[in-house]
Amino acid sequence: MSDIPAVAVVLTPVASASALAGLCAMQDVDVHVVPSRSGAVAVVELEPAPDAPPADDWDIGELLGASGEEVPAAADEVARTLSRLTKAGVVLITASLAQDAGFEQGLSGQLTARRYAGGERGEDVAVGLVLAGADDVVEDLVLGRVRVTDVPGHARSGDLPRWKAARMFAKGLRKPRP
Repeated sequence: MSDIPAVAVVLTPVASASALAGLCAMQDVDVHVVPSRSGAVAVVELEPAPDAPPADDWDIGELLGASGEEVPAAADEVARTLSRLTKAGVVLITASLAQDAGFEQGLSGQLTARRYAGGERGEDVAVGLVLAGADDVVEDLVLGRVRVTDVPGHARSGDLPRWKAARMFAKGLRKPRP
């Protein structure tokens, strides 16, 4: 799992992954886009955080989520941009995870979810409830169980030429014929 890059996930109300990829490409937003049953998802690969030296004292703020960690700038920018483009807004999910060693082994850390609407940061929301209502692929991406490029239907908006982005956006907005 350590070779899978950390990501932030932006849940959108856009039903079609191709429409979201085209929309992102036309707005010069370079993200990975994957389909899900609950709406297309934009995935931002994050730079790995430098290894922090181990703390001498345990801080209860780590348990309560008051560690002062901010949303990564790249993820914040994408969420703000996409929230301006959708009337319903978006939800940004980020994770601060580490692989434990020693007595207790496994993945540990903290997940956060925050609403964005009209380009503005909103309130934090219960990440458990958000993940419960989302497709399993969202949880797999956030926890690093799967690479974004391995998800069926994956597209990278930054790789799309403008003409193809416009075509994908228009095609994604059309309703399928019965």
